[in-house]
Amino acid sequence: MAEQDIICVLIAYFFGGICSGYYLVRFKANLDIRDYGSGGVGARNVGRVLGKSGFIVTLLLDSLKGITAILLARWLDLTEPAVSFVLIAVTAGHIWPLFLHFRGGRGVSTAIGAYLVYDYSLALLLLAITLILTIFQRDFIINGLAAFMLLPLAAYALELPGYQIITSAGVSVIILYAHRRHICKKFAELLKKKES
Repeated sequence: MAEQDIICVLIAYFFGGICSGYYLVRFKANLDIRDYGSGGVGARNVGRVLGKSGFIVTLLLDSLKGITAILLARWLDLTEPAVSFVLIAVTAGHIWPLFLHFRGGRGVSTAIGAYLVYDYSLALLLLAITLILTIFQRDFIINGLAAFMLLPLAAYALELPGYQIITSAGVSVIILYAHRRHICKKFAELLKKKES
């Protein structure tokens, strides 16, 4: 990658680290959102403290962060593989923000916002897979995570460019890792149900 590409990727990471939910709760309630609920700074956890309005504002701002990062990368005329790294970086920045000691959110809203302008077909694939899985299983969070996991395979099956397949795989890995406790908890619940 060129020097400009590397700088843009680093900027995307730091931009991703501006976790709106954390600052919103700090401003409105003078609390550290990471000490409540799931411990994340995402919309669902903010909603537990600030209610529906906090949820919506955080969701929109986190999504807008991903959208802005990709639009800026395209405006600066980065190569498409470099834009892919920007997508990964802004998502990783939200999950592991430097200024919050690497304790951020789970990255879903930021990633979806980025996908919408990176390649809307990937965002539509995520939605379609999630809705199909909902027919068989009602847990929307698990279905969404499974959709992220299946997205690289769907991108490969649709013969999308190699860098998009690699990008979707990279984003999926970090989002699944960020949700590892929730995934483990659900697996434990399933095992208990089978045993009983």
